[in-house]
Amino acid sequence: MTVRNVRLRCFTRTGGELSARIVVVHRYFWPDAAPYASILRSIADRWAQDGDTIQVLTAQPSYNRTRGRQPARERLGLLDVERVPVADEHRFRVGQVVNLIIFPLMIAAKILMGPKPDIVMCSTAPQVTLGFIVSWVARRRGAKFIYHCMDLQPEIGRLSGEFGNSLVYRALLVADKKTMERASRIVVLSDDMRRATLRRDARLQQKLVVLNNFALPDFTSRTEPQCQARYERRPGATMIVFTGNIGRFQRLKEVVAALGTVDVDVDLVFMGEGKALPALRVAADKVRNPHLRVTFLPHGSPWEARALMNQADLGLVSLAPNVVRYAYPSKTATYLCEGLPVLIYCEDDSELSRAVTDRRAGWTASTPDELVAAVQSAAETFGDEDATKKLIDRVQQWAAEEFAAEHALTKWVRLRDGLRDGIVDDV
Repeated sequence: MTVRNVRLRCFTRTGGELSARIVVVHRYFWPDAAPYASILRSIADRWAQDGDTIQVLTAQPSYNRTRGRQPARERLGLLDVERVPVADEHRFRVGQVVNLIIFPLMIAAKILMGPKPDIVMCSTAPQVTLGFIVSWVARRRGAKFIYHCMDLQPEIGRLSGEFGNSLVYRALLVADKKTMERASRIVVLSDDMRRATLRRDARLQQKLVVLNNFALPDFTSRTEPQCQARYERRPGATMIVFTGNIGRFQRLKEVVAALGTVDVDVDLVFMGEGKALPALRVAADKVRNPHLRVTFLPHGSPWEARALMNQADLGLVSLAPNVVRYAYPSKTATYLCEGLPVLIYCEDDSELSRAVTDRRAGWTASTPDELVAAVQSAAETFGDEDATKKLIDRVQQWAAEEFAAEHALTKWVRLRDGLRDGIVDDV
């Protein structure tokens, strides 16, 4: 274990205890529908409970059209939340480009003109530009900067074709490397992402922290009635669910095409929205195998998603080639914490696939034929009550050890304390 005794300037002392003024930044924040919107609230809440002063700088809800306009300023529990307007990317094709530039600049102005922070943390939405600008502002204000990388950009953008222009890609890579140079801590979600970061620059090793996400929290009012499950599965069918964003990185069309050849009954249920949804519906319409039934449900609340998971046999995690090197699918944690075994469709040498295999918590596949074989093997297992119980016990044990919220939030406290005390240490 490596420890560096580099003392930082003193933080504010409150009631005999050190506390910090922390600014957290992300385009999406609760009640917006993006998973990180709720995860970030949990992290900020936990720090605030220790006496830290937390300011959240974010945008009006815009992840999809399920959330209405929120107050520009509000006190949300212990958090001071400020929201700025953003361009509508659903209506205007240039909206994303505008938001890549204007949103970070608006946030930068608020940090520059606001109270001096001790710590500034931002994630990767908008990609590259937010981290680059906010890290510069944090340095100007003399604050420590945490770069929470939910994915590594522009590498992910190159895989999607978004940053296919070589000049744009190289410029963005230089910018993101600079962001990481400025950071006091770089938080990534997996060892695969850590290795990809070190391939950029081996000198970043002392700053790197691997801290995976936890099960998606639910801040819905407990006075609201719990929803009822909305899907009626076929008796005897193996039910597979996919919840969340239906985007370009999941190769879900390939999953549907492959499962169109199964010879066991499979109910494949998608809950979510996304740019790839129309093409996925077309792919599902082409299936002519009566063993496979594909159903689409609209984006649901965390309660609705959990109700669906509690009906299912398998939670699907599917990633396009190489994506797992630069990102980690956060839905994995939610599946596991609901006691749901997982079906992983990505490279078999990835940390995710190896962990599922080592934990015997589901099935993995890297080719369409392997995917079909995995589903048919799963169907046999679910026909054995004793084998199913043992499988679920292993899933729950893994979830408790690695993905429970309190376990992860304790690590976030240690990370903050390390910054406060000037110590680089494992969290």
